[in-house]
Amino acid sequence: MKNYDLIIIGGGPGGYVAAIRAAQLGMKTVVLEKEHLGGTCLNVGCIPTKAMYQSAEVAHEVRAAAQYGIRASAEGVDFPAVMARKDGVIRQLVGGVTALLKKNRVDVAFGTVAFQSPKILVNPATGEAYRGKYVLICTGSENAVPPLPGIDGKNVGGSTELLAMKEMPESMAIIGGGVIGCEFAHILNALGCKITVIEMLPKLLCPMDPDCAEFVEQQFRSDGIEVLTGTKVLRIEDGADGKKKIVCEKDGAELVSEAAWVLVATGRRACSAALKPERIGLRTEKGFIQVNDHMETSVPGVYAAGDITGKSLLAHAASEGGVIAVENMNGADRRANFANVPKVIFVGPEAASAGLTEQEAAEAGYDSVVGRFNLAGNGKSIAMGKANGFVKVVSEKKYHRILGIHMVGPAASELVTLFTQLLDMEAVLEDVETSIYPHPAVSEAVREACLDALGRAIHK
Repeated sequence: MKNYDLIIIGGGPGGYVAAIRAAQLGMKTVVLEKEHLGGTCLNVGCIPTKAMYQSAEVAHEVRAAAQYGIRASAEGVDFPAVMARKDGVIRQLVGGVTALLKKNRVDVAFGTVAFQSPKILVNPATGEAYRGKYVLICTGSENAVPPLPGIDGKNVGGSTELLAMKEMPESMAIIGGGVIGCEFAHILNALGCKITVIEMLPKLLCPMDPDCAEFVEQQFRSDGIEVLTGTKVLRIEDGADGKKKIVCEKDGAELVSEAAWVLVATGRRACSAALKPERIGLRTEKGFIQVNDHMETSVPGVYAAGDITGKSLLAHAASEGGVIAVENMNGADRRANFANVPKVIFVGPEAASAGLTEQEAAEAGYDSVVGRFNLAGNGKSIAMGKANGFVKVVSEKKYHRILGIHMVGPAASELVTLFTQLLDMEAVLEDVETSIYPHPAVSEAVREACLDALGRAIHK
């Protein structure tokens, strides 16, 4: 039996960040990881997809070089080299996490564990047992595979299988028009793969601000991506020449799409079954471990953070939740608030948001006013040749408190940090108005959108 102040199950962005914070607070800590440090995010999620996204963006820039007065041509995409670069990025970052844990004297053990009691976990394969004063569950989520006929056939897989590819197929059908499906659609299309996106709901990216979602869908169509919304997949069959036939239903009629490979991107499910949460009475819903705003579960001394809670399936939310849990173990009174967690979708151009959409504001009882500024009026965006986008601000009508900010355009993934800070500070439109923004900068569009909500945008 190995004894610790804290046992963390899962070495992803929730677990390893929490472990470092625990070590800073003097807790003897062990991270129990089933496979790879860094979890889904570093190994088969955020990081590898963004490495591929960067390759896709370079390919796009080279093809568009003439509009900037540069004579250049793309000889083609070396897909194995793209994937090799992606693997190198992963190795570097996983190595960094390993070094950080070692530097902070955090123990690491590999293998799957299950609860024997609220304070004891056992690796059933080796018999190793761990006892902790506290336990933090950060086991994350995995691809949810729908029960479709043919879903387990050849050349059908999820994002993990796609990221292990060495050769790019000539065509791909993507089942699911959420964040994962849309990011891969953009990346692979830019690298030269023919893409069809099949979404059961009426539009892509349904939880997103409707204007942003519509913009992304129209951009996809402009880029040559086939988009089939309101389309239900019935089954997957083997077709001619080794292709797959995706048999669908749309508007009551059968529709068939063909592709060399099928990506299933229909959502995520909790990784909790192996833990045997029922043994200690952990309250779960559809496998997700339920927590309060202190990140406490229904069992005293057992906490959870990240995807496994179902609160926010984003790496940065997992890290913050893990830190909150650890600090509360040490006497703090920190409460998690995921209302303003920034969301980014890496397509072309990037889309990002924080806070409430117009509809969500109305459902929350707010009388809201909306300001919008198109990047066609932003000098920096025009100079960059990327003036196709906008910023949209949702604010409370009476006191002008900012409720949500949504953007499609260059640098959206960076500017969303500003959105989050304005929301967390409970800023009003006039707070932005009285700040001087740099010129020329894409960020000026945020200020102009706020001015538009006040009825006095300058460049609109």
